Amino acid sequence: MDKLFWLVPGQIAGRSGPNKDPWKIAELAETGIDLVVSLNDAVGVDSKELCQYQIEHLHIELPPNIPPKAGDEQHCLAGLTQAWHQLEPVLSSGQTVLIHCRSGKDRTGLLMAYLVMQLEKLPPSEAIAMVKEVRPIALSAEGWLDMAEQVLSQLEPQLGQFSA
Repeated sequence: MDKLFWLVPGQIAGRSGPNKDPWKIAELAETGIDLVVSLNDAVGVDSKELCQYQIEHLHIELPPNIPPKAGDEQHCLAGLTQAWHQLEPVLSSGQTVLIHCRSGKDRTGLLMAYLVMQLEKLPPSEAIAMVKEVRPIALSAEGWLDMAEQVLSQLEPQLGQFSA
């Protein structure tokens, strides 16, 4: 599928949103997507059509500000925690998740890094590096890499001890 990239092949994918690069829901279904996670305002996402293809939709809006504004870090902390509580059972059951925002890079990259931190028990720097390996433009908007490092570092203690 055009514009799709895989963080964890067959399990966690990312893409720009349909408000930037239109998508065909039939192609999402053919790719094996079980759940679409919208991190923007979900403009262009047709939940009814997703449902027709047995694809669920989760909407957790993260801030779009470039550079991030006061309060965005707390908003991201709450959103990532909420996302994990809803996505952990989905991922544990082997379902395939597609994450998107508008461009599929900053908000998408942040959630992807957090998911890989949780799943692989990685420190934030390694999780971010994994995301950037598959999506080199991830966390490239002004201030987003710094905010991602701060947010993920605050969430790191929830994961237990990492080796340095």
